[in-house]
Amino acid sequence: MKKVLLIGADGMLGGELRERLEKKYEVIGTTLETLDICDKNAVLAKAKEVAPYFIINCAAYTNVDGCEVNYDLANRVNGEAVENIAQAAKENDATFIHISTDYVFDGKLDVEKAYTEDMSANPVSAYGKTKYLGEQNAAKAEKYYILRTAWLYGLGGKNFVKTMLRVSNNESVSVVDDQHGSPTCTTTLCEIIEAIMEKEPEYGIYHSTNEGFTTWCGFTRKIYELAGIKTPVIALTSKEYKDAHPESSDRPTNSKLSKEKLHQAGIFPAKWEDALQEYLKEELK
Repeated sequence: MKKVLLIGADGMLGGELRERLEKKYEVIGTTLETLDICDKNAVLAKAKEVAPYFIINCAAYTNVDGCEVNYDLANRVNGEAVENIAQAAKENDATFIHISTDYVFDGKLDVEKAYTEDMSANPVSAYGKTKYLGEQNAAKAEKYYILRTAWLYGLGGKNFVKTMLRVSNNESVSVVDDQHGSPTCTTTLCEIIEAIMEKEPEYGIYHSTNEGFTTWCGFTRKIYELAGIKTPVIALTSKEYKDAHPESSDRPTNSKLSKEKLHQAGIFPAKWEDALQEYLKEELK
């Protein structure tokens, strides 16, 4: 049974991934309390002790607005610490799987098009900049998969779906309608990770989201439709939202990620609407 060192095993993604992988692999999970990824010696020692086949990094500072305020911390966790994990992978001849984000792009691509893995990164937010440094460091592992995801939600943590369900008692809900992307369920991302581990395609970057595209407003309307909620959803522009929340970080207009490279590897994620429907069956129990 192959060994997996799973970093961030108690997070929204890591928790679900651990549960799934334990059926096929020997999983050794770490949390913020049990491993400080910013401590290089601790990371190297842990990897040497485990001698894993795969090292998966699900740890990150994901509060987008918080990254603007706590840039140094975000840069250490999302960027610099990834080099420690990459070195640990290299020293133990392990394959490194690192989770990244659509925020490495500036979002200015024509919304009729989707970003491919070979397009130049140009992050504009603090979160995007720190995650892009993480990608550059992850590649130092040599045997690596960088999986860029977007609009992630799941059962085990705070996320957009839960927020929209919580505010559905309001008279109406106003949501941005000019930012485009793929809502992605942690279950789908787990399935992609498992498929990558089984198939071991060519190393590199893979865009890893659910199929299909929508806007945050369209996403909200689908959540309410599937949950049987009648609350009106009012479309906002990004400018209107920013005027109302000047402290918020700029979000990419276009977060569409092409899955063509994933398809070529024989991996076909579920449509975002289908994944959302399955998620809501559990969330609304």
